[in-house]
Amino acid sequence: MTVVLPWDQDPTLAAFPRTPADGDLLVLETKAKVHALPWHRQKLTLVVSSLRHFVEERRAAGFHVEHRVADDYAQGIEAFARWAKPSSIHITAPREWAIDARVRKMKGVTVHEDGGEGGHFLITRSQFSDWARTQKGQLRMDRFYPEMRKRLGLLVDKSGKPTGGKWSFDAENREHARGVIMPKVPWFKPDELTKKVMHWVGKVGAWGTLEGFGWPVTRTQALSWLDHFIKVRLSQFGPYEDAIRSDERFLFHSLLSVPLNLGLLRPEEIARAANAAYERGDVTLACAEGFIRQVIGWREFIRGVYWQLMPGLRSANQLEASLPLPDFFWKPERTEMQCVREAVQSVEQTGYLHHIGRLMVLCNYATLAGLDPRAVSHWFWAAFADAYEWVELPNVVGMGMHGTSAFTSKPYVASAAYMKRQSGMSAKGRGPKAALNEAPCARCAFDPDQRVGPKACPYNAMYWDFLAKHRERLKSNMRMRQLLSTLDRFGPEQVKAIHQTAEAHRKSLEPLKPAWKFDEDAG
Repeated sequence: MTVVLPWDQDPTLAAFPRTPADGDLLVLETKAKVHALPWHRQKLTLVVSSLRHFVEERRAAGFHVEHRVADDYAQGIEAFARWAKPSSIHITAPREWAIDARVRKMKGVTVHEDGGEGGHFLITRSQFSDWARTQKGQLRMDRFYPEMRKRLGLLVDKSGKPTGGKWSFDAENREHARGVIMPKVPWFKPDELTKKVMHWVGKVGAWGTLEGFGWPVTRTQALSWLDHFIKVRLSQFGPYEDAIRSDERFLFHSLLSVPLNLGLLRPEEIARAANAAYERGDVTLACAEGFIRQVIGWREFIRGVYWQLMPGLRSANQLEASLPLPDFFWKPERTEMQCVREAVQSVEQTGYLHHIGRLMVLCNYATLAGLDPRAVSHWFWAAFADAYEWVELPNVVGMGMHGTSAFTSKPYVASAAYMKRQSGMSAKGRGPKAALNEAPCARCAFDPDQRVGPKACPYNAMYWDFLAKHRERLKSNMRMRQLLSTLDRFGPEQVKAIHQTAEAHRKSLEPLKPAWKFDEDAG
């Protein structure tokens, strides 16, 4: 018997029987997981609907599938084992720390690797640990990524050197997208099974809009999304991957992290599809490399970091940030900051926001404001359709909020100047009329060119206040010294006014009442 958890929707995993004669499947949903976090309604619909479609597909393929709703995963496995008395129980190593620890304590359960041959990820946890032991000091993705390229033979020559002479073309992928026409996302119309799940979720889901749900819930749908991305979006993905547009939430991003993190797609097939597009001459090297780096580089690196740093990563907070999450993370209309409101609205309405909105709008704000990293992590886990603890926790607490220095060299923080540049506004003033519907700064209640006063953009005041507060920690970083020199030129009166403006904004923040409840270990 093979136990199937929600993210194991890949019948090629080593734990799965190859033919109906080789064994049965036990597919589990749990009450504890449903009530563990205030899940976004679209995320809950996605996970449950895709899992139930998987049950139908496996049954249609001739497999005997027991589909049960248990109190939690361990209870469901134990109860079924007592009833069915299977000769063996197999499971792919769970991707969440708490569930993994619980399953490994169960007697009679064979736990298969979740990475390497027969796993979902490209390398095993022990292989990442072996690599990590060879590193001196910080774990760095830019040292890990070339090893993955060479391992898979992607964008390298016969000697293992990178195509184009360098490993990353990130510097070529930073254009604004003002005036660029975007392709439409090929959303799927919910079928009857999904509609039934949506009806149930409408009663139990905690947050987010369910209207317009169109995420892929089967492998066939996921493969069609991959094909569409390679043919339609990848050629423009690179230049505009860091752009911000008010009127275009998805730009040229693939959105493939959503089906990928459920097991509906495999990382290697995605990366090889992008590599093949480059070899055919359909896309530039910068586009292909930038996308492949996210799939086989950053994603695999973050997963490895998660297992290296758990469970301490949950409480990592080296900047000692402690403010509660403001209510506008759940009710975006309660903030006057246009870029933040639009980012949260995108999540509220779709369960998705591309990486710049996550990192440089929301996490940037959270870091500068001094929000509790664990609270921000909980929100990301609950709110995003592609978020699970293994991927969101290191991204949010580590990279996004600099809660640990284990794998990031400096905090990813920026003032309003970054928002203006990435949205295509002019260097001075509010920008051309063409930017009014595209750039959030153009329609904001705050002025992105002011640092102090009631109309000053909070990013500006909080950015410089952040540098002043943490200068002792930051001054040893070569990349921060020039910024600290700029801060010193402001003079004590200006620095004092900046601090007062930043503090006024922080004091205006209201936590959600009553607060949401979270159970990280549920399930």
